[in-house]
Amino acid sequence: MHPARKFVRRPLRVAAGVAALGLAVTACGSSSHSSSSPTSAASSSAPATVTFLNWADAETATSPGITAMINKFEQLYPNIHIKAEPVSYTDVEHQALLQYRSGNPPDVVEMQGNYTFDLAAAGALQPLGSFATSSYKSNIIPSELKLGDINGQLLAIPWTVAPFGLWYNKVDMSKAGLNPNDPPHTLNQLLSDAAAIKAHEPNVIPFGTDTTNRTYGLDQNWPFMKTDGAQPFTGTTANADTPGMINYLTFMQQVGKNGYTVVNQLGGKFRDPAAHNGVAFDIDGPYLEGVVLSETHETEAQFAQTWGLTTIPVGTTGKAYSTPTDHQLVMFKTTKDKQAAWTFMKWLSTSDYAISNYTVPIEQSIPPLVNLGTQSKALLTSSPFYKTYIDDILPTVILPPWGPSYTAAYTPIMTTIQSVMTSGVSPSSAAKSLQSQLQSALAGS
Repeated sequence: MHPARKFVRRPLRVAAGVAALGLAVTACGSSSHSSSSPTSAASSSAPATVTFLNWADAETATSPGITAMINKFEQLYPNIHIKAEPVSYTDVEHQALLQYRSGNPPDVVEMQGNYTFDLAAAGALQPLGSFATSSYKSNIIPSELKLGDINGQLLAIPWTVAPFGLWYNKVDMSKAGLNPNDPPHTLNQLLSDAAAIKAHEPNVIPFGTDTTNRTYGLDQNWPFMKTDGAQPFTGTTANADTPGMINYLTFMQQVGKNGYTVVNQLGGKFRDPAAHNGVAFDIDGPYLEGVVLSETHETEAQFAQTWGLTTIPVGTTGKAYSTPTDHQLVMFKTTKDKQAAWTFMKWLSTSDYAISNYTVPIEQSIPPLVNLGTQSKALLTSSPFYKTYIDDILPTVILPPWGPSYTAAYTPIMTTIQSVMTSGVSPSSAAKSLQSQLQSALAGS
């Protein structure tokens, strides 16, 4: 999870479109977890300890859940002991690299987005190709498996799947005179609908979007850049002074100057007002539903009457894009018992037990599997939102150019976005300035 993210222990209600992927039923302090329960599955032949650096165990909402998962795993594999090392999402990359460079690295780490690529660039990660069998790979959603392929090597496996989509509040739309069953499909429509919300419901935030100076902020803005034909850099080459980037910055300037969003606000901070019909359109992953349900105590059916989900609106290219906020699992190359570490990684991310008791109800995310287990399928196929994610949103997911260049570029890009949203600087001038800033930033990446 990431800063300002809030979870509840309720099933994520995601949709009935399983057939589209052929989904079928298949037969906070450092803590150490142990269990004396009897084994119910084959165990490793020799005792092993696997250290697990993660932020799930550092947050009150998810720590009991991950503790339960570790306890269950140790029941099934009594010769594998999991030692959890909790750390905040913000600090996990720094902590992992610090431990690696000091000679005391963890074995398995929970990662997300650009963090994974930074660890790969440092040479810290163990290639997983020899562990990922053909049967394992064939049961992972292809696009999700591809996210962990870095420079031709499988260095990360998907744990939870959570792409960005556009959530829309039907109550707010109706009050503003908009058709609640016709969400905005283009950026121009989004601006028009936001204007209607602003005029009729001045206390409602028309548009929730993350514009903070961090890689997560750039992740959320990347689909909007791409749909306007912009990509501010490629490799170490700056491409910011382009018509596409000017179009994108023009859109963001209108969002900012018209008060359609709260500038420089964490994306997760829009979830609480959204729970009280205080946000009309929100760019978020699947977890928005859980936050709303935890605050309103309404049923999933009532939530579906209030909220809808669709792809992110399109710009000048006419093509929709999304980016992933998936959680991944990586293994450090220094791991002593790699087979034990892989056994834990695979079980945590693909077992029917872990998916139906943690991935869906606690992480509020989609499992990375093509074929779901019995319990997982029962949880997932009863909702109208799973079909939207599987059929509509996942096909639009693209991989941002994560890596050292992304790390160097996100601050110039995000500060430029904030500037055009809060000042009168022209988008064309901002694009020229960003071009220069990126050239300098990327030169040392």
